[in-house]
Amino acid sequence: MGRSILAIVVGFVLTGALNVGTNTVLSRIAPEMVPPPGTPNTNTAALIGICAYVALYGVLGCYVTARLAPSRPLLHALILGALALAMSIPMTLAVWNDTPAWFNVYNLLAVMPYAYLGGRIRERELARAGEGRLAAAS
Repeated sequence: MGRSILAIVVGFVLTGALNVGTNTVLSRIAPEMVPPPGTPNTNTAALIGICAYVALYGVLGCYVTARLAPSRPLLHALILGALALAMSIPMTLAVWNDTPAWFNVYNLLAVMPYAYLGGRIRERELARAGEGRLAAAS
């Protein structure tokens, strides 16, 4: 159970650190992309860019969790996704008026697909490795 918890914590911390780090850097070098908290952001191109890196980091974090999981990688990735979604809902509601509704809804709806994708990538790796071992044994 300890390795399962560790896998989820590592994926969570990694995803959070990447998102916060990217937001911090972008707020300094491109404040029009990530304005200060409480400042509305209606720059569609910037919001699509944010969606892109949030997707990348979400899938990556869930993949790392799945890779570190002692068993059932997809389940671990989905648990991380559920945890992220549970934390995202109040955070999104708190800043709802700072961004367009499509951005907020998309980011909430996309959390679990990112988790699924990260876990499935790991499952496919394991399946390929198992096929390779079977071929080598014959």
